[in-house]
Amino acid sequence: MMPKLLPIVVILVLAAGGASYLMQGRTDEPVEMAQAPEVQTAAPDTVAGDAARLADDAADAAQTAAETADEAPATEATDSQDAANAAADAAADAAAIAADAAAEAVAASNDTGGAPASDAADAAEAAAEAALDAADRAAAAAAGATAGVTDLTADAAAQEAASAAQDAAEAAAETADAATVAARIEALLTPEGFDRAQVDSIIDGAAIPDTQKQTLKQLVSQAEGDPALLAAALEQVKAVMR
Repeated sequence: MMPKLLPIVVILVLAAGGASYLMQGRTDEPVEMAQAPEVQTAAPDTVAGDAARLADDAADAAQTAAETADEAPATEATDSQDAANAAADAAADAAAIAADAAAEAVAASNDTGGAPASDAADAAEAAAEAALDAADRAAAAAAGATAGVTDLTADAAAQEAASAAQDAAEAAAETADAATVAARIEALLTPEGFDRAQVDSIIDGAAIPDTQKQTLKQLVSQAEGDPALLAAALEQVKAVMR
């Protein structure tokens, strides 16, 4: 059986540059990693995770506002207009919060490196952009004017705003999901959020030679149980994936 912990000299050598062995065989191609289903779990208690949860809550609020606007009575102009305005406001909030979540996802992916985190950040940014576009449409509808249409009735404005707010809600939810993945991967590669099986899965999916994968997994395995040694090992994992 292998010893539980790596000799301290091994970690020191790696931290000083001995990780060059791990880098051998790297290509300039982006590192592709398996997106194991278990990675896509609840957002961790990190800045990026908090942003993802806020985006999810904002998406729910926009969804509720969209449903209210869609159901606004056609015969009550005031109620319809109020519903349209509420939908537009909720869509704007969802879009703004989604943009913040996307920014945090990008920050998380920059720290982590690797394809899944980077892909998740890209998806979060694209979804946030879609949310912003939908919020603009909702605002235009609430103001009584959409592309090529002016002087909308209150009911028509409510319907247009409801549709746009629905789109904003869906885009914000997609942003939250993508940001959660980026945040989760970031957390996994820290001693506090470490999960052996999931980190092994990330390593297994990396576009590196099998010998490197085994070396990294062995490094993590032997460092497990000591936060300081594990932190150094996880830094080596991230260094290879960047």
